[in-house]
Amino acid sequence: MPDTDISGLTIYGKLKSGAEEYKDLAALEYYGNKISYSSLISYIDKCASSMYLHGVRKGMHVAVILPNIPQAVFIFYACSKLGAVCDLIHPLSSVRELKDFIKNTDPRIVFVYDEIPAGFTFLAGKVKKAVLVSPSEYLPRMARLAFKVKSKVKTQPFVRFQTFPEFMKESGKPYKLKEDEIPSAKDPCAMLYTGGTTGKAKGVLLSSYNFNNNALEAIESCECLEKGDRFLAVLPIFHGFGLGVGIHTVLLFGGTSVLLPIFKVKKFIQLISKYKPAVIAGVPAIFGAIVSGDVKDTDMSFVKLVISGGDRLPPDIQDQMNELLARHGSKAVVRQGYGLTECLSGVSLMPPGCREHNCIGRPYSNTLFKIIDPDTHEELPNGTNGEILISGPSVMIGYCNEEKETQDTFIKDPDGRIWLRSGDMGRIGDNGLVYFECRIKRMIITNGYNVYPNVIEDVIRACPGVSDCAVIGIPDALRGEIVKAYIVFDKENTAEDGVEQALKKVKEELSLSVSRFAMPRSFELVETIPKTKVGKIDIAALTNNN
Repeated sequence: MPDTDISGLTIYGKLKSGAEEYKDLAALEYYGNKISYSSLISYIDKCASSMYLHGVRKGMHVAVILPNIPQAVFIFYACSKLGAVCDLIHPLSSVRELKDFIKNTDPRIVFVYDEIPAGFTFLAGKVKKAVLVSPSEYLPRMARLAFKVKSKVKTQPFVRFQTFPEFMKESGKPYKLKEDEIPSAKDPCAMLYTGGTTGKAKGVLLSSYNFNNNALEAIESCECLEKGDRFLAVLPIFHGFGLGVGIHTVLLFGGTSVLLPIFKVKKFIQLISKYKPAVIAGVPAIFGAIVSGDVKDTDMSFVKLVISGGDRLPPDIQDQMNELLARHGSKAVVRQGYGLTECLSGVSLMPPGCREHNCIGRPYSNTLFKIIDPDTHEELPNGTNGEILISGPSVMIGYCNEEKETQDTFIKDPDGRIWLRSGDMGRIGDNGLVYFECRIKRMIITNGYNVYPNVIEDVIRACPGVSDCAVIGIPDALRGEIVKAYIVFDKENTAEDGVEQALKKVKEELSLSVSRFAMPRSFELVETIPKTKVGKIDIAALTNNN
């Protein structure tokens, strides 16, 4: 059983202690460039030194708007060394979302991907310091040259920011943290954005205590991880699963995280052959793409662990993936896990060999699950569906600057134990395994990302000529769900420009206001939106029409 105290180490401290044992092994691999554990610590230390020079101190926020590239890993752990909070933000967030995120925490430094749309120039004058980060900087030499030839990115029109290599060159000046600046394991070290019952994006504050315990419990539950194992890190670092499992958990057992900034199924299958990973983890959309892709004679005998998370794994994809693995020489079966950003990543995992549908596994050893009636909060017996509650060392500190939302998400029982409300329906079987039923919240999950319909509906309703609308999720074999918008236009108010122009304006407004992954992929113009007897949108009626 993992030690829930872990000697009070921060994530940086825990990584560094393990790096002494694994120093010559590859911690990260990025398109053939292997970064050893000792080199990783050196990069992190240099990054922390430069951060300190630029005024980063304990409790301050640092924003990271990057995909899975080595620099993002350096910055994440450098923040921990200084006691700063690393805000991990989706690079495809809309300009308005980014403005809100920056305003929410006032980060001391913003590290931003250099393949950026012109709208990102709002950062100039809005933040204390911005650093441009390129995906080419840690590529092998020949790959870096090829990238420069192929790249069409032009940064000249943008405001001049410092580059990451320039930023790193400023390290080296000695510094010493004051006693009150030394971070502890219970201090917040990272913030990941998620939605909530209101649909408003909220920052989930997580501590080193959360990360370290979650990683050690995951290692214990997997039962098969060994130092040197390769892990294909296709899940993004700004996603709890990608950061908590794909990076931190891998680095704690001495594995190699193979960083993949962009997922393309054809390339992914090629990379399985190239890197021979022992572990593959992904959201259902990834496995859907694999089973429908051209796998041919790809050898998978080296794959010993396959984990699915982020959403319910459809039974047909689960069965097809298990058949594919067996057909290609692997003895592994897909093991579904369960978790949410509010408890970092997974907090339960199917036991080895389990093939049950809709099973989300057995709770981690120091994590408790409880099923309650969502209205009365009465605890329900095994086999009865209700809301899933979670208690354990992975549960978040709370939402950043959202005291009421935090209070509404936690329940304290008569014994004083704090429980996190998941917003999901499920049951616990007599065998101790947990089964997922459905989501209580009206939420769409597409490619593993949460999309909150009311946020999109608010944008659409504010557009000229719109009298009503509804946004729902439509089942999709590859993405889990896709976003579809139903719109009712007031014909009198759109007569002059026409409905087509009105719809064009809606799409333009959405492109400014919501993330790319949340953009509706389908629009349907209707005469009326079906409603329930109490006046709410009848989601079932809309869904049944698809």
